[in-house]
Amino acid sequence: MASEYLSFIWRDIFWWWVKIFVGPPLRWFFHVQSTGKKHFPSQGQAAFLLANHTHFLDPFMIADFIPRPIRYVVSDEYFRYRITRMLLNWLKGIPKTKDVPDSVTMRKLLAAIKRGEIVGIFPEGRRNWDGETVPLEDTIPRLIQRFKIPVICVRQRGSYLSWPRWSNVPRRRRIIFEFRYLFENPDDVPDDASRIKRMIEKELLYSELDDEEVTKHVFDHPRVAERLELRLWICPHCRRFFALRSERRILWCKHCGARWEFRGNGTFKLEKAGTSSIQDARNFERYIDWVHWNDAETLIILKRLREKGTKELLSLPASMWSTSTETLRDRHYRYKGRGIAVLTSDSRLRFRRYRSRKSDIILDIPLSETTGANVVWNHKFEFYINGMAYRFTFFGQSAYFWHFLTKQAKKDS
Repeated sequence: MASEYLSFIWRDIFWWWVKIFVGPPLRWFFHVQSTGKKHFPSQGQAAFLLANHTHFLDPFMIADFIPRPIRYVVSDEYFRYRITRMLLNWLKGIPKTKDVPDSVTMRKLLAAIKRGEIVGIFPEGRRNWDGETVPLEDTIPRLIQRFKIPVICVRQRGSYLSWPRWSNVPRRRRIIFEFRYLFENPDDVPDDASRIKRMIEKELLYSELDDEEVTKHVFDHPRVAERLELRLWICPHCRRFFALRSERRILWCKHCGARWEFRGNGTFKLEKAGTSSIQDARNFERYIDWVHWNDAETLIILKRLREKGTKELLSLPASMWSTSTETLRDRHYRYKGRGIAVLTSDSRLRFRRYRSRKSDIILDIPLSETTGANVVWNHKFEFYINGMAYRFTFFGQSAYFWHFLTKQAKKDS
């Protein structure tokens, strides 16, 4: 008991150290401002803090405006590395496996509530790719309904454009945190979980690239377009998969030669039309419009290939790791080699090593039956199935493409 008490004292000391030495530089670099109510629950009173999630610095920047330590629920991928695991343990972070019911997480979360702590949760469960808040699940509204504790919502504006998920470099302009008490008193919490969910969504559902007050500013950087091909994998001029490449401010197609300049407010300027453009070639001025078209066109192209009787729709070079697991957190991956990851017409993922016959398949699984599918560090696709954990690393190609296909396969099944 004494050791646990001391561990929380050290947590508080370390949290204030982070708040003093990390918070102000981040606030200065990103020009972070805040609006809304700044009165928070007193010491010893539990509360939920909910926010939309755009990049991994969100927790530190939000915490800079709150006078009490926050126990964040954090993706367990950050607990796999020695330094981040040590820091998160000092801060009493609560690990959570993505898209999988986690009893360990729930026990720690309930213990934090009983201790009267502020529990920070990003209801989306992951950083969003396009500045659009992912629809919420039912777990958090049910917890709020059960415990009847205050809820603080934080809407982040400008946070996505300051560091898009697909990019390696941050951009400076302005971020605004809008704080709002959803429920200040326990008696204000409704008994209907669905109503609570609608109230949370009203505060947090947000599309940054449709926010005119944000997009009128340019979040600029000399390499503002680099790695855009991790999210945009179809050229709108020639309809080729994975033909797009990026360099500094330019996105271009290696097949048809089309070139676009990308600007830091999420807009494009066409510099050169593709030489082999198809008749109904598209030209997008807004990133968000290209993204929506990209996803819809992906499904259309794959459907056409299925109708033609194509058995292997796409094949991409990749490296594969796997390991058996019982708790879903024990992921001591073993390298299985480099090879080809294939998407079949019946939405299966097949993998065969290089220099092997086409029949030598070492993995053949339906995407719809996987669990915990997620993207780690943008180029690693991970999931579980039948007591095994798998990781695929795609070199120069988007791991999010496979995450997108997995979500669609589950919808269709």
